[in-house]
Amino acid sequence: MGSNNVKAWGEAVLFSVLAFALTYVTIPAGGYAIALAMLPLVFFSLRRGILLGLVAGIVAGVVQFFVASGGSDILENIVTNIAPFAFVGISGFFAKFTQRTLNNKRFSNAALNIVTASFFGTIVYFVWKLVIDLFFQEAAATGQGSAFEHYFRQDGISFLMTFAVTAVVLLIVAKVAPKAFIPRDSRFLSRKEKSKLLND
Repeated sequence: MGSNNVKAWGEAVLFSVLAFALTYVTIPAGGYAIALAMLPLVFFSLRRGILLGLVAGIVAGVVQFFVASGGSDILENIVTNIAPFAFVGISGFFAKFTQRTLNNKRFSNAALNIVTASFFGTIVYFVWKLVIDLFFQEAAATGQGSAFEHYFRQDGISFLMTFAVTAVVLLIVAKVAPKAFIPRDSRFLSRKEKSKLLND
């Protein structure tokens, strides 16, 4: 395994641990939860692509599983702790477009990719949270309306807030430090583009 691959995998572990740590950081938001773990996972996915993005999400979920899982139902613990993080890496689908547009100083195009990536990365997390709420935590519903209606309202607002925070923070990073999204060994840029990047 080359040094670049080792560095990329090291980043995957680093960002997954950071995502896990952020699950314990709460921001008061009117009783709704902002999933700050989306920030490092979506950012890393845009930096390294979909494959390593998925790996980082899975690692974060596995750490969550071993630290926070309780009870004897293994399937429930896997779904509850690993699944929400596992697929956030699909936001890495937009890594190529984000890096190329940032490298070519086309911020408006890069911004569209970042917002779209933030949307998809966040929505898969909350779809899994909704599945968990409906199938494993239905007893926690208030009794007012169906469990789906209750959790759709709760998680729906949390989704919108998390999506907004993730997109805004990443847009600020892209504006202030666009090269943060582009590793020197990026596989999404040509050799000529990389050479120009290193000489800027």
